[in-house]
Amino acid sequence: MIKEIKEITLKSMGQMAGKEHGEYLDNQFLMVMSAIQFGKNFMRDGQPYRIEDGRVIRVISGHAKILINMKPFHVSRGTMLVFPEDSIMEIEEKDKKFDFQIFSFRNLPDEVTFKECTVFRLSDDDWSLMDEYYQLLRHTVKRLPFSMKSIRALQTALMGELRSILKREEEEESQLVLGRKEAIFRKFITLVNQHADKEHNIVFYADQLCLTPNHLGATIREVSGMTVLDWIHRRIIQQAKLLLMYSDLPVGEIAEQLNFSSPSSFCKFFKQKSGMTPLKYRDEREM
Repeated sequence: MIKEIKEITLKSMGQMAGKEHGEYLDNQFLMVMSAIQFGKNFMRDGQPYRIEDGRVIRVISGHAKILINMKPFHVSRGTMLVFPEDSIMEIEEKDKKFDFQIFSFRNLPDEVTFKECTVFRLSDDDWSLMDEYYQLLRHTVKRLPFSMKSIRALQTALMGELRSILKREEEEESQLVLGRKEAIFRKFITLVNQHADKEHNIVFYADQLCLTPNHLGATIREVSGMTVLDWIHRRIIQQAKLLLMYSDLPVGEIAEQLNFSSPSSFCKFFKQKSGMTPLKYRDEREM
């Protein structure tokens, strides 16, 4: 029997944040001014999490390497990220100073929303503007009685500013021709997200991209520093961890879902990549 998938919901984050470190409005809105206050157990490195609502993150200190829907991002102070609801986020590694501010959003106008994760590395002027928006949002949330209409108006205005920043960046980038190798890498990652649960072989992806396996392998290694199999295996491990953590499926059924020839081959693969057996991983996360 499959359990209900646990997510980083507004309610759970609101409970962790408390009144001292965040503002939570009855499952309508969450705002946190310092995620580091949650402690070291919040969003552990190497663990994928499913995010319930859309989120805007503003990195205020430190550095981290983050995967969002399998796409890698190196973030530091001055970076903002916007990602849509039901995204999968994983912090691969971070330093001790890594901290960020966050607010949730839902049901905003289509013209200011983002369909996929978008990363902004802001200028000093844009950074200061975003700081003013965050402070104004927080002050508005703390006013009693609070006005959800005012909060949504401020969210819409902030997202509109980010849209303007993105348009400006796209106009600047349009003057440069996107390298073919980078384009191949982006298409490859999209295919991995779609098919890695079933397709583990480089030949499949090369065929989909009308390339030879050697050409695809060399391109992916040059652009990302990793091999085609590294990316495929990373996606498989992500899915395996989610199934182990959020379901009661036996290891044999998980192995079948992920297209392994046998449970033993899946267990060997999982231990090789994660350093522990699937059952040990499940037991440790349940504890």
